[in-house]
Amino acid sequence: MFTLATLAALFGCCNKGSELVNPEGYVMEHPAIDVADPIAVADWWCKNLGFTITKQKDDDTHTTFIVDASGRIAIELYRARTQPVAPDYASMDPLTLHFGFTSKDVDADIEKMLAAGATLVVHEKAPGFDGAMMKDPFGISIQFVKREKSVLLK
Repeated sequence: MFTLATLAALFGCCNKGSELVNPEGYVMEHPAIDVADPIAVADWWCKNLGFTITKQKDDDTHTTFIVDASGRIAIELYRARTQPVAPDYASMDPLTLHFGFTSKDVDADIEKMLAAGATLVVHEKAPGFDGAMMKDPFGISIQFVKREKSVLLK
């Protein structure tokens, strides 16, 4: 049986307290997504998903950075000047692109998001897993998951 330290050594990581750190790797700051209305998306995500706006440009891109409740994950929302229209996320399969959120109660999160204008795509339950794939009012896929064992290191 491997210990956390053994796994860390095998994969080139070192253990700093309770945090695994790869000295040769990078820590992700943010993914970025081109949306038709960055201001409206940011507002909805802040109001309904607990994000906070940390930076917003007052230009034609309306580039907006929002940060989740942990303060560790940022998402950049913008309207790209290089494309005539933003991607049609509503028509995309949610497995093409989605943002996954941990959940304490997936059923309650479904009800909350439905009341806020989201739509339910699928709700799946299996031993050790409860997950709901939804679309926000802008068609962006959001997922709520409750797992027996987290995929995160902490």
